[in-house]
Amino acid sequence: MCEGSLSQLRDPDVLLFSGPACPDARALMTVRASTDNGTTWRPVYTMDGLPAAYSDLVRIDASTVGILYETGDFVAYERIVLRRLPVTRLT
Repeated sequence: MCEGSLSQLRDPDVLLFSGPACPDARALMTVRASTDNGTTWRPVYTMDGLPAAYSDLVRIDASTVGILYETGDFVAYERIVLRRLPVTRLT
Protein backbone atom coordinates (compact mmCIF):
# COMPACT_ATOMS: atom_id res chain seq x y z
CA MET A 1 0.00 0.00 0.00
CA CYS A 2 1.36 3.40 -0.98
CA GLU A 3 -0.03 6.88 -1.56
CA GLY A 4 -0.35 7.78 -5.23
CA SER A 5 -1.69 10.71 -7.18
CA LEU A 6 -4.60 11.22 -9.55
CA SER A 7 -4.92 14.11 -11.97
CA GLN A 8 -7.46 14.89 -14.68
CA LEU A 9 -6.27 16.63 -17.81
CA ARG A 10 -8.89 18.45 -19.87
CA ASP A 11 -7.02 18.95 -23.11
CA PRO A 12 -6.62 16.12 -23.93
CA ASP A 13 -9.31 14.51 -21.76
CA VAL A 14 -7.38 11.87 -19.82
CA LEU A 15 -7.01 10.71 -16.22
CA LEU A 16 -3.45 10.15 -14.95
CA PHE A 17 -2.46 8.05 -11.93
CA SER A 18 1.04 7.78 -10.48
CA GLY A 19 2.32 5.17 -8.06
CA PRO A 20 4.80 2.31 -7.68
CA ALA A 21 4.06 -0.49 -10.15
CA CYS A 22 5.92 -3.32 -8.41
CA PRO A 23 3.31 -5.55 -6.72
CA ASP A 24 5.47 -6.58 -3.76
CA ALA A 25 7.72 -3.55 -3.14
CA ARG A 26 7.73 0.22 -3.39
CA ALA A 27 9.52 0.44 -6.74
CA LEU A 28 8.99 1.24 -10.44
CA MET A 29 7.27 4.65 -10.21
CA THR A 30 4.83 4.57 -13.11
CA VAL A 31 2.27 6.93 -14.60
CA ARG A 32 -0.86 5.21 -15.92
CA ALA A 33 -3.52 6.78 -18.15
CA SER A 34 -7.24 6.23 -18.61
CA THR A 35 -9.32 7.62 -21.44
CA ASP A 36 -12.57 5.96 -20.28
CA ASN A 37 -13.10 7.73 -16.94
CA GLY A 38 -11.02 5.25 -14.95
CA THR A 39 -12.59 1.99 -16.14
CA THR A 40 -9.31 0.78 -17.66
CA TRP A 41 -5.72 1.92 -17.16
CA ARG A 42 -2.56 1.47 -19.19
CA PRO A 43 1.02 2.25 -18.17
CA VAL A 44 2.31 5.19 -20.23
CA TYR A 45 5.59 6.14 -18.52
CA THR A 46 7.89 4.40 -16.02
CA MET A 47 10.49 6.62 -14.37
CA ASP A 48 13.07 3.86 -13.79
CA GLY A 49 13.48 0.61 -11.87
CA LEU A 50 14.52 2.25 -8.60
CA PRO A 51 12.69 2.14 -5.28
CA ALA A 52 9.86 4.70 -5.18
CA ALA A 53 7.16 5.85 -2.78
CA TYR A 54 4.74 8.77 -2.47
CA SER A 55 4.05 10.85 -5.56
CA ASP A 56 2.12 13.90 -6.69
CA LEU A 57 1.09 14.94 -10.23
CA VAL A 58 0.64 18.53 -11.41
CA ARG A 59 -0.07 20.17 -14.77
CA ILE A 60 2.82 22.61 -15.25
CA ASP A 61 1.64 24.08 -18.56
CA ALA A 62 -0.28 23.06 -21.69
CA SER A 63 2.47 20.69 -22.82
CA THR A 64 3.98 19.46 -19.54
CA VAL A 65 2.98 17.38 -16.50
CA GLY A 66 5.18 17.29 -13.42
CA ILE A 67 5.60 14.34 -11.08
CA LEU A 68 7.16 14.85 -7.67
CA TYR A 69 8.08 11.57 -5.99
CA GLU A 70 10.28 9.87 -3.41
CA THR A 71 13.06 7.64 -4.73
CA GLY A 72 16.59 6.43 -4.06
CA ASP A 73 19.24 3.97 -5.08
CA PHE A 74 18.65 1.58 -2.18
CA VAL A 75 15.45 2.74 -0.46
CA ALA A 76 12.61 4.97 -1.59
CA TYR A 77 13.29 7.68 1.00
CA GLU A 78 16.73 8.97 -0.04
CA ARG A 79 15.58 11.95 -2.09
CA ILE A 80 12.61 13.73 -3.64
CA VAL A 81 12.69 14.21 -7.43
CA LEU A 82 10.66 16.40 -9.79
CA ARG A 83 10.41 15.10 -13.36
CA ARG A 84 8.81 16.97 -16.23
CA LEU A 85 6.93 14.78 -18.69
CA PRO A 86 5.52 15.88 -22.05
CA VAL A 87 1.74 15.55 -22.22
CA THR A 88 2.08 13.92 -25.65
CA ARG A 89 4.05 11.07 -24.02
CA LEU A 90 1.21 10.42 -21.54
CA THR A 91 -1.78 10.21 -23.85
